[in-house]
Amino acid sequence: MIRRLSAQVHGKRRQATVVVGAGLLVAAAMVSSDAITAAANPAARPWLNASQSAAVRASQLLRAMTLPEKIGQMDQIVVGNLRGATAPADGNCQGGNNDPLQTVCLQTVLTNNKTGSILSGGSDNPSDNTGAGWANQYNTIQHYAIDNSRLHIPIIYGVDAVHGFGHPTEATLFPQQIGMGATWDTSLAEAAGVATKQQTLATGGNWVFAPVQDISRDNRWGRYYETWAEAPALAGALGAANIEGLQGSGGYSKPDVAATVKHFAGYSESLTGHDRAEAQLPIRYLQDTILPAYQQAIDAGAATVMVNSGSVNGIPATASHYLLTTQLRDRMHFQGVVISDYGDVPALASAYHIAPDLAGAIAAAVNAGVDMSMEVNDSAAWDAALLKDVQTGAVKKSRIDQAVGRILTLKFRLGLFDHPFVDPSKANAAVSANRDLARKAADESITLLRNQNSTLPLSTNVGKLVVTGPSADSVTNQLGGWSVSWQGVSGGNQACCAGPPDQIPPATTVLAGIKKAVSPSTQVVYTQDQATAVSETSNADAAVVVVGETAYAEALGDDPAPQLKASQKALISALEATGKPVIVVVEAGRPLGLGPAENANALLMAYLPGTEGGTGVADVLFGSVNPSGKLPVTWPSDAPTTTSGFNSRGPSPLGDEPKFFDQLPGTNGGQGSNYNPLYPFGFGLSYTTFGTSGLTASTKHNTVSTTFTVTNTGSKSGTDIVPVYVHQSVSDPLVPNQRLAGFTRVQLNAGESKVVTVSFPTSVLALTPGDIDGTAAPRVQRGTYQAQVGSLSADFTINH
Repeated sequence: MIRRLSAQVHGKRRQATVVVGAGLLVAAAMVSSDAITAAANPAARPWLNASQSAAVRASQLLRAMTLPEKIGQMDQIVVGNLRGATAPADGNCQGGNNDPLQTVCLQTVLTNNKTGSILSGGSDNPSDNTGAGWANQYNTIQHYAIDNSRLHIPIIYGVDAVHGFGHPTEATLFPQQIGMGATWDTSLAEAAGVATKQQTLATGGNWVFAPVQDISRDNRWGRYYETWAEAPALAGALGAANIEGLQGSGGYSKPDVAATVKHFAGYSESLTGHDRAEAQLPIRYLQDTILPAYQQAIDAGAATVMVNSGSVNGIPATASHYLLTTQLRDRMHFQGVVISDYGDVPALASAYHIAPDLAGAIAAAVNAGVDMSMEVNDSAAWDAALLKDVQTGAVKKSRIDQAVGRILTLKFRLGLFDHPFVDPSKANAAVSANRDLARKAADESITLLRNQNSTLPLSTNVGKLVVTGPSADSVTNQLGGWSVSWQGVSGGNQACCAGPPDQIPPATTVLAGIKKAVSPSTQVVYTQDQATAVSETSNADAAVVVVGETAYAEALGDDPAPQLKASQKALISALEATGKPVIVVVEAGRPLGLGPAENANALLMAYLPGTEGGTGVADVLFGSVNPSGKLPVTWPSDAPTTTSGFNSRGPSPLGDEPKFFDQLPGTNGGQGSNYNPLYPFGFGLSYTTFGTSGLTASTKHNTVSTTFTVTNTGSKSGTDIVPVYVHQSVSDPLVPNQRLAGFTRVQLNAGESKVVTVSFPTSVLALTPGDIDGTAAPRVQRGTYQAQVGSLSADFTINH
């Protein structure tokens, strides 16, 4: 989402820290639950009556507001506009993170321009980058907004928290979403949402820009790791559970924090694999494949939706009435707040050129369905341009009231008028909590892709173990982007925007995890030098080489042929030449071309496993955890050369994208033109074996129920992830050979069996009817279908 820094000085982005200005007449640490009530006479301000519904209170407040006050509510400004090295005479700050908050700039943005929301973007941290530092900063800004606005309206504060609240240095971070996707565990996704909520609530972030509900379709894209899965059913289920955890039991009506479904819609599949590039998406594909993952998240009660930054079919999503109103409001029945992504409303004029000026850009976005603009840097320009739109009739006052009504309702639902402040004394403990949950998430995510001759698990009493590779002891590589800063933790030679060198999170790396796991008698030799690693491996029991990617985010991660670097491949080849067991661990945000790692004795995909990732890897390496992770995406093939022939499932060279398991059937027969993965969607090995039997399927009340028996046929306890697919033998229009409809996790002791039932709504099988130009709402076709679990199948019929 938010990729840029708050300050741009002489064209250069500045990193920094927030320092609360000593001259502010605001008590930053003050915590009061009745500040707004005390600021005004409740009898004269009926919206302060907390016994009324949020919608009623918002309506009452809306009637009391002037047009400029309403317009200000529709604007979100980055926190850098509130701070500066000195107090500028004109009140226009463009400060970096090392600059203090300036009273005159708070006055300009919050009082004069009446801005309703503040943003801490990907690199916007306070100088005291702790939980308490964040809480103090939030309280300071919130106090000023409440104490110095005519109607004492609180701000809503937006933050990025895509794998936990990634900003504070001490924060516990979970695997990035692609790793969480590999768990296929909705209860874990919900628990991670709860933990993230605890972090952000304690620090003032009441609006969380997560989860990402774009589906994984092209691993060239630099945001691939932010997605859950390539299958809409899996991405939708995990996202829905995460939202339920984030927002709490109050759900849409009374969320603890506001979750955000992003980036609506079709952001993850541009034509070129580049971030924010044009996407060409047939409406049938959009409706049948892309939108369902968003729909499940919306049905879970998500409070807000963020718009795709790119263009779809030649129309910027931010200006698409079809996406933001016809689809999102009319067909998908979303009722909450829609916010643009970073700077995307002015970009309609400055980059896309669909409008002549800012006023035209704002009119296009607001009329399309945007309620709040992440304007970022110029609150005065926003106010003037939207006021001009209303005066000229380009935007109706009724549309302003509609958008502001939604924003105010959200603020009331969040309790911001009743409990606007946080307690800084509790913030540090909140951000660093849940390390055990982070370890559980890493344990469940790690995916065993290869295990020749049962190389794994290793004994904790192994004599000598060589640990090497660029990611073996790298917190930067292990956490990835959106960790401390937009481009990740310092240490990855990032092009820009990494965290400060003195802010390295207390994560457990693979090397540290191994050292903790082995017995005192085991000799662990760690080296980054290839010659030394090879020499030491020659008389070692095994070598663990940890390879993958350095940290990146968004466009800086775009890669036309994602693969291990040549130096990493050379290291693996040299280790394999010793004849000793070589175990390759990949820490990366996407499947990579593996080269010689395809032939390693054992291969683990760890994704970007978070704070306890090194512990999780060690748990699997030494068998205290039996790996259960399954690929949530297809791992593309990596043929060394292009081959001419008619083997449609033969391997392809890198860059033959996109490839995903639910490809449509066709008459294509060229080399690699069909589904031809190195490892297919849903693949993952275990230290035990499982079998399924007795599959049945039936339909009742728009629900399909499948029942089958899962048996642990091996000698170790373990967890099996069982996908349930649906095959439709005859269909017009085309459908994939298999569609994921449901799944389950089954934990079994050796020799144990369990009968399980997996149910799913028939709506997951809906298709857009009609010819090539079909745009009608999807519907479920009548007829015979086949449920498939492994090699088993069972027919069921849909008659309505």
